[in-house]
Amino acid sequence: MKRPPVIVVVGHVDHGKTTLLDYIRKANVASREVGGITQSIGAYEVVHPSTSSGNNERMTFIDTPGHEAFSKMRRRGANIADLAILVVAATDGVQQQTKEAIKMLQETETPFVVAINKIDSAGADEQKVKNELMQAQVFLEGFGGNTSWQAISAKTGKGVSELLDLLLLAADLEELTYDPAAVASGYVLEGKRDGKKGIVATVILKDGTLKVGDMIQTGTVSGKIKILENFLGERVDELTPSSPARVLGFEALPTVGAEFHAAKALEAIMRVIAKAPERVVKQRLAEGEAELNLILKADVSGSLEALSGIMKSLPHPPELRVAVISESVGDITDGDVKDAIGHHATIIGFRTQATKAAEELARAQRIDIVQSEIVYDLVKAIEERLKIKAREKSLGILEILAVFGRKGKAQIIGGKVTEGEIKNNAELEVTRGEVLLGSGKIINLQHQRVDAPVVVAGKECGLLFDAEIEVKVGDRLVMR
Repeated sequence: MKRPPVIVVVGHVDHGKTTLLDYIRKANVASREVGGITQSIGAYEVVHPSTSSGNNERMTFIDTPGHEAFSKMRRRGANIADLAILVVAATDGVQQQTKEAIKMLQETETPFVVAINKIDSAGADEQKVKNELMQAQVFLEGFGGNTSWQAISAKTGKGVSELLDLLLLAADLEELTYDPAAVASGYVLEGKRDGKKGIVATVILKDGTLKVGDMIQTGTVSGKIKILENFLGERVDELTPSSPARVLGFEALPTVGAEFHAAKALEAIMRVIAKAPERVVKQRLAEGEAELNLILKADVSGSLEALSGIMKSLPHPPELRVAVISESVGDITDGDVKDAIGHHATIIGFRTQATKAAEELARAQRIDIVQSEIVYDLVKAIEERLKIKAREKSLGILEILAVFGRKGKAQIIGGKVTEGEIKNNAELEVTRGEVLLGSGKIINLQHQRVDAPVVVAGKECGLLFDAEIEVKVGDRLVMR
């Protein structure tokens, strides 16, 4: 039987992907997104009258996040989708994430249609976009290629109906079909732990018929479908491809992006899985202590994956180590705080709440809980903590024991390395008590009156130190 297409929307941040979907499904999702940024994957089903067949045709759209940190989620969307819309703003043209999206679509061999958006905005330059797309190896129809395109205004809806017609034509060329009697199969888009409902998985069905009471299995978790909801949250007894669905009944959180199979009998599922076993790689979390330990919490597994990727790739000074101690979905609990106490960790909560018990314990034990519904805020908070840790972390400390003379800024001093090591030609901070006075540079370093490239802890040394500050006995010189 003919299967409706599953369509993913990709492109650069702020080029109008969510606004386009808002118009298509006649729902204002953007206003409900904090900061106007879509930060969780979702799927929506629409009906569009086809100009070629004259029938109302179903289409499923996957809305993927646009922020650069969510590239894994965008890639997952493209793998699950049959077709894609590449949205490019006529005002900005091809940007970095546009190029990334093009590369992803080419790598996954996903057919796509280009939507040149914001054609009614000031500064719109449709020809410039076409030229830049050509430079990015996207050759449009009428411009030396066969990639379909449509100029649109996602805000007013101009050209959107024509865009949907192009998508349906592209779907016809793909000859998408399904077998209603086959073991149901599809992909897990999202998973979360609901306090009242338990584990809720958002899935896209690609083959077969999904029914209440079916056994359901991925490569790592299983269960029985107790409740089946369509994308509107309405309870249904069964769904056919390419419907988005919410499934209640998994015994544990399924892996986001995993393929699932469902049938009345578990034996039928296992026969299918045995032919194509799912390969799942578990992520090993950090062991041991670091200068900055993190415990990550998020509302859903897709957000957690993205948050984990961000935190593990944050740039930081080489002398500092950042470790993710644990990561999980759900509210921040007193159990998380207890883990943080044991590891002196900071808890990062993305779109989650802390329980009252967790807040009270964290306050009493002086554990940092950083929460936000916008990923940028969390990044900034951790970057600030890294700066503080970098200031606290020293590679070497020299205590001044004697000052032999000064000529201009050059000072001849003697001291003892109390921590780490001091290197010749190093920049050193001058501290008096807890006060940072300034900094200077070693011009010459000697140990036992012989030039030395480095002097280690426990050894005394003499040095010619160039600094505006007049160094005194008792001061400390710190190498960062």
